[in-house]
Amino acid sequence: MGTIADFSSNIVLSGGILVVGSVAAMVWWFWSARRQFNIQLRLAQQNMLVSSLADVQEAAILVDAKGVVDFINPAAEKILKYKIRSARGKHYGELFSLIDLLTRNPIAWLDTAKRNDRPLLRNALLNAAGLNDVQVTYTVQPILFEAVDHPCYMLMVRDQTELHALQVRLDHVQMHDPQTMLLNRKSFELRLKLAIDQVRQHGVKHSFCLISMDQFKVVNDTMGHNGGDALIERIARMLKDEIDSRRDILARLGGDEFGILFQEIEPAVAIRAAEQIRIKLEQYAFDWNKMRQNVTASIAFVPLYKALKTPNRLLSEADAACRVAKAKGGNRIHIYKPDDPEVLKQRGNMVWLDRLKKAFEAGNFRLVAQPIHDLRPAEFKKPFSHYEVLIRLYDENNQPVPPDEFIPAAEYYSMMPRLDRWVVRKLLQTLKEITQKVPRPIFAVNLSGQSLDEPTFLKFVLDEIQEAGISPAMLCFEITERVAIHNLELAQHFIETLKNLGCSFSLDDFGTGVSSFGYLKSLSVDYLKIDGSFIKDIANDDIAHAMVLSVTQVGHLMGLKVIAEYVETDRVIQILREIGVDYGQGYGISKPIPIEEAVRNHTS
Repeated sequence: MGTIADFSSNIVLSGGILVVGSVAAMVWWFWSARRQFNIQLRLAQQNMLVSSLADVQEAAILVDAKGVVDFINPAAEKILKYKIRSARGKHYGELFSLIDLLTRNPIAWLDTAKRNDRPLLRNALLNAAGLNDVQVTYTVQPILFEAVDHPCYMLMVRDQTELHALQVRLDHVQMHDPQTMLLNRKSFELRLKLAIDQVRQHGVKHSFCLISMDQFKVVNDTMGHNGGDALIERIARMLKDEIDSRRDILARLGGDEFGILFQEIEPAVAIRAAEQIRIKLEQYAFDWNKMRQNVTASIAFVPLYKALKTPNRLLSEADAACRVAKAKGGNRIHIYKPDDPEVLKQRGNMVWLDRLKKAFEAGNFRLVAQPIHDLRPAEFKKPFSHYEVLIRLYDENNQPVPPDEFIPAAEYYSMMPRLDRWVVRKLLQTLKEITQKVPRPIFAVNLSGQSLDEPTFLKFVLDEIQEAGISPAMLCFEITERVAIHNLELAQHFIETLKNLGCSFSLDDFGTGVSSFGYLKSLSVDYLKIDGSFIKDIANDDIAHAMVLSVTQVGHLMGLKVIAEYVETDRVIQILREIGVDYGQGYGISKPIPIEEAVRNHTS
């Protein structure tokens, strides 16, 4: 019995062992199968990742949480000079390092990625076998595979060498003048800003020199723009040779302007250097296409001072000083000093330049007409029919601005052609309202020498007359004696063209020139206008009286009518009648009236 019981117990025990073994085997098989499945799934995921990164331009390096390399793509093989089979299993530090651009310290990119799961694009330098400080951008992305507790990390690196080189070239283009390869105005202003700060904070002695060529327009006009470009390039090379490149800074600031910043030297030494440059330019003869042109420069010299705040202020002061040098004939240095009356005058002109531009935009100009009246007693009683057209500028308070305030600035900044065009167009459009034919009124328009020098101005006048459809006989153009002498041939052509159309001409300010009578017969004008400086003193000055008499006699011998301006009193009118002057103009006859009022007097 005992034997049978023991045997039965053994059978039960064996059966239990078999069951447990079977369960364990099943569990082991399940986990083995799952592990194999996870491995296959991970391999599948990795294969997909490998395939997707095979053709990208970025170098891709996959590492585990300890930094051990698991995979690199072909782009990474190329840049790191490692094949994947050699790289796998190594710590990334054995293959490459990323260096911070500023601190030059190695970048702990993996630690940063573990703390922050946001992939950020950053700049760095890449060092690897045979590579030093290659400009790159990089980003790190955590990758989580199936059945892996810790993520892997994908480092993507793009070589930016070509882009960096392109950026360097673009920066160079942005900061340099493309023609001379000197610094341009923008980059030079940055240097000036640093220099101004050094003067204000540490008392360092710097000086600025602005060089403006005197004959550049002449070269452009006579030798063409290619000649002008060649001159600028040669001047740039010459200036480069004259400065100490280890200390001084040279730039091209504009078309024919150069700037030199003399650094850390006494102003007296810098002035001597500037004078040497002036002499060098004066001695230079520019040869181009079998033509030669001597060149000089107007130079402004401005020692930097502590009260100076901005580069723009410095450039403005230098520009005004340079214009003083030009106004004195050029080929000289003008040293800027605070409260210099000549500089203050030039800066006033610069203010007017801005005001004139705004006046054109706002339409603040108006026309007035001052009568020019026949002085013969019988005709003197008749209504006005001859006028001089004058331009007036009104300020923001609608108050008139004296012409002697804005006209000089317009002349200085070559804005007279624009002003003259406005006057001609406005006048002709206004004269369209006139219907009176007997007597036909005459309106005289002043023209500047700058307008006559413009090749297209004559065509502009002809086109405006045709557009307005008025009788050209109503127009008289006044040009000064000085303008006529300046370019006699051009003045003759202008006069003859418009006279053939029916216009008349008046020679203004006659008697102030040095050869008035000598060239008078060369100009086909209709009126002589005696300069007012003789008229206002005619009652008390015998020389003025003799001059007016002489001009009147010569004018009449040539069949011209004589006009006296600045006629202020009855006494002057009487003297002019005795001399035989034909017309008078001035407040003693009539003040200027709005052009619209003058036109209304001739509408029926």
